Amino acid sequence: MILFRDRTPRREGTSEGGEMADDEVIGRLLEYERRLHTLRTEMFDHNVMNESSWPLVQDLFAAHLKGEKLRTKQLCATSGLPQTTVIRYLDHLEKFDVVCRESDPDDNRVTLVSVTEAGAFWMREYYSQVIKREQMLAKDDSGIFALGSREEAG
Repeated sequence: MILFRDRTPRREGTSEGGEMADDEVIGRLLEYERRLHTLRTEMFDHNVMNESSWPLVQDLFAAHLKGEKLRTKQLCATSGLPQTTVIRYLDHLEKFDVVCRESDPDDNRVTLVSVTEAGAFWMREYYSQVIKREQMLAKDDSGIFALGSREEAG
């Protein structure tokens, strides 16, 4: 089994983008990801929003913020999931009023998917909480937002 797609070893201390990130920065990023996961589990019922459906809802919310709706095939492409799996997740999320589907007015063969107003509300609430918590942590020089100000000062 191959862990990474690119099996070419790199020189110690380098990454694809140049220098390897500092362990402290990586540690903060890991903590940030853990805080995100914890907040998601606090805010959303895991029977509705789970690790598998979360990326789909993120894609749909990002499209919503741009005033767009996504085709089912686009969700399959961005998630890397088979169409049957995406449809199963959409069926589930639709039951809980997180997403809705409609036929494309220009092509009835195409299904457009979007977050509902309720789904958009909860995603805004979630991201508002993320920002609020990270801004508070940045005041103590911890949290992900503190990294940028620390690098600018140094």
